[in-house]
Amino acid sequence: MNLKKNDLFQFGTLAIAVIVIGYVLQFAFFKLDLTEEKRHTLTDATKEMLENLEDKVFVRCYLHGEFPANFKRLENSVREKLEEFEDYSDGKVQFEFIDPYANPDKKRIADQEKALDEKGIKFTRLSFKEKGTQQFKLIWPGCIIEYRGKETPVQFFKSESPTFTDEMINSSVNNLEYELASRLRLAIRQEKPAVAVLEGHKELQPIQMADFLGGVEENYSLDFVKINEQINALSDQLEGFAGRKNKYDALVIAKPDSAISEKDRVIIDQYIMNGGKVLWMIDPVITDLDSLRTRQETMAMSNENGLYEQLFEYGVRLNRNIVIDFQCAPIAFDAGPKGNQRDMQMFNWYYAPLMFTQDMSHPIVSHLDPIKLEFASSLDTVNAGKGIKKTPLLKSSVLSRAWNTPVRINTSIVSLDQNYFESNKGNGMLMAVLMEGEFPSAYYDKLPSAIRTDKKIGFKNKSNPTAMIVIADGDIAKNGVIPSQTGYTPLPLGYDRYARGVIYDNKEFLMNCINYLLDDKSLISVRSRTIKLRKLDTKKIAHQKIGIQLANTALPLSLVFALGIGQYLIRRKRWSKKG
Repeated sequence: MNLKKNDLFQFGTLAIAVIVIGYVLQFAFFKLDLTEEKRHTLTDATKEMLENLEDKVFVRCYLHGEFPANFKRLENSVREKLEEFEDYSDGKVQFEFIDPYANPDKKRIADQEKALDEKGIKFTRLSFKEKGTQQFKLIWPGCIIEYRGKETPVQFFKSESPTFTDEMINSSVNNLEYELASRLRLAIRQEKPAVAVLEGHKELQPIQMADFLGGVEENYSLDFVKINEQINALSDQLEGFAGRKNKYDALVIAKPDSAISEKDRVIIDQYIMNGGKVLWMIDPVITDLDSLRTRQETMAMSNENGLYEQLFEYGVRLNRNIVIDFQCAPIAFDAGPKGNQRDMQMFNWYYAPLMFTQDMSHPIVSHLDPIKLEFASSLDTVNAGKGIKKTPLLKSSVLSRAWNTPVRINTSIVSLDQNYFESNKGNGMLMAVLMEGEFPSAYYDKLPSAIRTDKKIGFKNKSNPTAMIVIADGDIAKNGVIPSQTGYTPLPLGYDRYARGVIYDNKEFLMNCINYLLDDKSLISVRSRTIKLRKLDTKKIAHQKIGIQLANTALPLSLVFALGIGQYLIRRKRWSKKG
């Protein structure tokens, strides 16, 4: 009888404990993320944004309906991410999933499709097999974020290909937090930071860096500026004060191939002195690619754009050289006839060094795939001890060499082997650097007193705390273009024509540079997360099919059977003793 009372007491205690714990847990939110890359955990920056929302956010997601399992996985991942947003925002983020084709009325479907397209959501046309037949379906992998009457579109799956792969879906899942958080941040931001792109000195044309500029325009306002020696091109005079106020938060200077006048350089200098951020993408060497294509040979000459002395004063020296690297991108050349065709073979194109950043921890370069440069140069940091923090971002490999200009460039370089690079192995050369601090003016002792004291100019000898990134390659932002019916269409930045896909992370690197300069480090932390796709080994499954089936069926049943027998024997032994 006492044993029975004791058992009832233990059961009652356990039941009360479970009820109390369940009651407490309904008021507490927590989760355990045991994945290696913390794929189910939001970054601190996203959590902070959600916790500080001032008003309700409503999300209407149109990735819903009957479609293949891979896209169902993407839908479920979106739902899970939005549930996390809802939890961390204390219910301020609300969402619903809508099937655009739930209503069979064709007119309503057409109106819905038109409305979604006008709001910035693009459809994806799927081609897949179901029950042995080829099926086609339109889906709308996106959502609309509404905040205080303002609607912002989010696109989850950006490929226009009718065939999709696990890697494409995984990439979309990997970027969900970034897409949702960045677009939400854009929706709640009252004013976008302004980015200017310098023109007028034979810089890259907008279509040549359309992919990069498109990424910039997603989060910032974008403008193209010709200084033309106008003091108000980058800043405005403050009424009643001697200083000036910048019009733009950041300035992009992409591959100027003609001399920048001294007046323009002074205006850029004073823009920096007033706290302006600059992304410099400079080619210290000019290479005539047309001559290389037609005659397989050209000369690389120094690019006299007038910026060397100015950048030297800020703390970096651009070297007039061409860096060749055994760690490089491939190129296809005609190796001679092959029957009735030409024998196209792949060679190492040492003029296109690849930058690997796995060993670097800075958020700008962490978790990036290789970054491709072309006819790039090296740089050195100078003027140490002036309070400027300098952080290397890109370095060539130890199997790299520098050829000083003038130097002959020709296609016969592909005949070099690894021994040539091994014979002069070094520590790698610096190709890009981040500099932060208070910079001295490059013209602090070079301008007449009348200019330095002119209140309209508002000349400053030392900058406000600011930052700049210098890359010794102008082509890092250059995307390919292909002819189209409307003229030319830009290819994605980092696209490789031999691999027929984007394999270089030039765009991610440059976007990280812009985000960092504009203090949007939260975007970097979200984008830099990489989620691995751990695919099953199909060969191993085929060879071990029977064993895997037994392990997944017979083993669990055997375990339950063994536990049942064990419990029976224990109870029998226990009660037989009491008898």
